[in-house]
Amino acid sequence: MKPLRLDRRDFLRAAAWTGVAPLLGPARAWALSPREAGLPRVVHVHNGMAARWPKAGGMYRDHVDQEAVFVMLDEAVRLLMGGSTDDAWRAVFPLSAPETRVLAIKVNCNNALDPTDGAGNVIDAIPEPAVAVIRGFVRAGGLSSNCHIYDLTTGSEPRHIAAWFREKVRAWYPDVQFSASGGGGLSGDAWDPYTHVTWDPAYVDPPPETEIHRLVREADYVVNIPIVKRHSQANVTLGYKNHLGSIRNANALHPWLYNDVPEASVLADIMGSPVVPSDPSVQSIAERTALVVGDMLFGHPCTNFGQEPVPWQIYGNEWPNSLIISDDPVAADSVMLDILKSEPPSGGGCGSIRSWARRYLEYAELKGQGVHETVTLPVGQRFDPDRMTYQRIDYRHIEMWPSGADLRCSRLEDGSVLLEWEHYFPGLCEIRRASLPDFSDAVVLGASPTGRYIDAAPGNQAFYRVIYAGDGPA
Repeated sequence: MKPLRLDRRDFLRAAAWTGVAPLLGPARAWALSPREAGLPRVVHVHNGMAARWPKAGGMYRDHVDQEAVFVMLDEAVRLLMGGSTDDAWRAVFPLSAPETRVLAIKVNCNNALDPTDGAGNVIDAIPEPAVAVIRGFVRAGGLSSNCHIYDLTTGSEPRHIAAWFREKVRAWYPDVQFSASGGGGLSGDAWDPYTHVTWDPAYVDPPPETEIHRLVREADYVVNIPIVKRHSQANVTLGYKNHLGSIRNANALHPWLYNDVPEASVLADIMGSPVVPSDPSVQSIAERTALVVGDMLFGHPCTNFGQEPVPWQIYGNEWPNSLIISDDPVAADSVMLDILKSEPPSGGGCGSIRSWARRYLEYAELKGQGVHETVTLPVGQRFDPDRMTYQRIDYRHIEMWPSGADLRCSRLEDGSVLLEWEHYFPGLCEIRRASLPDFSDAVVLGASPTGRYIDAAPGNQAFYRVIYAGDGPA
């Protein structure tokens, strides 16, 4: 039967739905409502087409759509701060004389042991979120030459911001600067309260003197880009733990991180430092933090090292394809941890997240760094933003593209609709149809492993969505 191509009007009547954004445009796809009074806002944006590594060879880092990440972050910031996109970015970076301001972007290159290849195909920082942040900084009037991407983590081996990473950033902004413990590190400073972490006096066994790197102390703004992943010893590694790359000799703090230390938190102390009571002009890392951008495009549901990314069960065995954005570092980690906790532990030695693993957020709230709250999601069930029922956090979800299927539709001569799609993973896909654009009345039509399905009775108006139903690659 001969397919007839749809014009714009027919396309909207028999719309190929893989998400509301491709049809309505991001500015009309969700309500831009004001923040709940006094509540920190966390915006979770999902786009199933942003990261599409098929796991059939190659490297995951080569399968991220920079343009999609631009739109994801811009829309999240717009929803976070309000106003136009430019207004929102100026609210993120509000200081006067923007062309003189310095931005420090903390990435997580903990597995990048090779100066050229970084971490290879093991989970590690990808450049696309950082490039999107720089783009926002420039929109706010900043200069890309004043942007520093850094990870100064030290350990048994130096870490690198590898050549492949730098090349991808410099393809957009050639004058960005990089600092890493494996090259481009920063010189030391003499001890004084302006340069060191101020430890809480409650410790039974106080941590050793620990210096804060000069870059993060001197930046006008800090943007923290952690990877959302479990940790084999600390249970989780999110925004707060990412700042172990903002201090010297993080290894010395492992006894306080990998054990239940009930009296205080080194993570909350690092974020709250430096503390100089006699000089109110001194800003802590928390006070300099303009934005947290949790990278959950791939993430890792089980471990922090030694493994390539694996699909997440709560995202239908697809990549989670998400960014978690907030200007409240405590609220951001609270949401990321709740989502991570709902993903069942799998291989690689990671088990369930221990009760004390989130205690650092309770101490961070007590120190005035933000708001901590937790919700309990069903473990292993498909992620549902309606279950994120916080009372003290204004959580917002943006759905740009609900699945990794590139869906097209054609009306046939008999009035039926031919659906054709490609998914980055091969296998079974479920077809859903709705008569309302918000998909509230969706029904399941059937499933197909071939990327092709005919709806014989589409009705006067139909919206379609294809959801991956396979098990994902091993």
